[in-house]
Amino acid sequence: MSNELAFQYWFLQNEDISYGKKQKLIEYFYNSFNIYTASKNELVASMLFTETEAELFIKNRSLYQVDKAYERFCQSPFSFITTEDPGYPQKLANIYDNPYGLFYNGNLPAFNHCIAIVGARRCSAYGKKLAFELGNRLAKEGFTIISGMARGIDTHSHRGAIEASGKTVAVLGCGCDVIYPPENHLIYEEIVQNGAVMSEYQMGSSPIAQNFPRRNRIVSALSDIVIVIEAREKSGSLITADLALDQGKDIYVVPGRIGDSLSEGCNRLISQGAGIIYNVDAFINEILERYGKVNQKRTVVNQRLNISREEKKILSLFDYYPKSLSTIMEQTNIDYLNLLSVVYSLEKQGLIEEVFKNNYVKFS
Repeated sequence: MSNELAFQYWFLQNEDISYGKKQKLIEYFYNSFNIYTASKNELVASMLFTETEAELFIKNRSLYQVDKAYERFCQSPFSFITTEDPGYPQKLANIYDNPYGLFYNGNLPAFNHCIAIVGARRCSAYGKKLAFELGNRLAKEGFTIISGMARGIDTHSHRGAIEASGKTVAVLGCGCDVIYPPENHLIYEEIVQNGAVMSEYQMGSSPIAQNFPRRNRIVSALSDIVIVIEAREKSGSLITADLALDQGKDIYVVPGRIGDSLSEGCNRLISQGAGIIYNVDAFINEILERYGKVNQKRTVVNQRLNISREEKKILSLFDYYPKSLSTIMEQTNIDYLNLLSVVYSLEKQGLIEEVFKNNYVKFS
């Protein structure tokens, strides 16, 4: 008797059923095993098959070798997850037209504290730089960076996260075994090492235009915040933003020059109430205030540490939100070199941590 994963794999990669109909069938029949064993009358009674469709479905089903197909798949580097699995991302389960399942390569994160960064494929050098910086800085803070591995903004946001040794996830508009664009074969491998490449589309599916707008609902759904960097008036990035708004997510936008085609979409989102990233440091601070220190992993009891009076004084000036060394200097009479020495000692003891250049937070 085949195990339940074998039936899930059969149903996930079954091309007799449209993507939208699969989850409806699961809701009606409860699981893929019941669908596999359903009679013609039961299929028709679901109102999701005509008699002709049910007959064809049963014919093709009888020719399918459940165990052998699943065993072949298990020999590949790929995995899958479906709505029948308790590990299926809850953020996806809550959206309209959620995918029945996803193929992926790598390791799926928990999808807590995720930020999507999207934007133009043909972006400017400024856009690339900003996408990399935001991806890098946010990944260092423990956020998972989600994008689509497309040329331009997507690629550079992934690169920023990878450079920070952070987690990043690429949601593709093709099979997750298809590298698109092809020049991203190296970053594909790096993403797999730092997170996952995932897709609802069948293995081997080509990157056709109609796949990408549908893909975008997954990008926005898995994210808590969507950042748009350089978007034309009609673009996939705006589709992602619109979907995110429907899903109740926050949108932040990098403003651009009036009259610049790459800024038209972003400026329209601002006119509709999107948040504005006018300064990267200020934006990071705002996000940290909302979520706290995402990657905080340790707690240190200060009283048990043998620290000097001067170190205790400096430590008391730090907070649980980032504070710069220049701010600390204004509050003390200590010179810069001595301050650096104290800060280094406190950091070495795990009492404070540099979250970005010359800005530190205190551990409790």
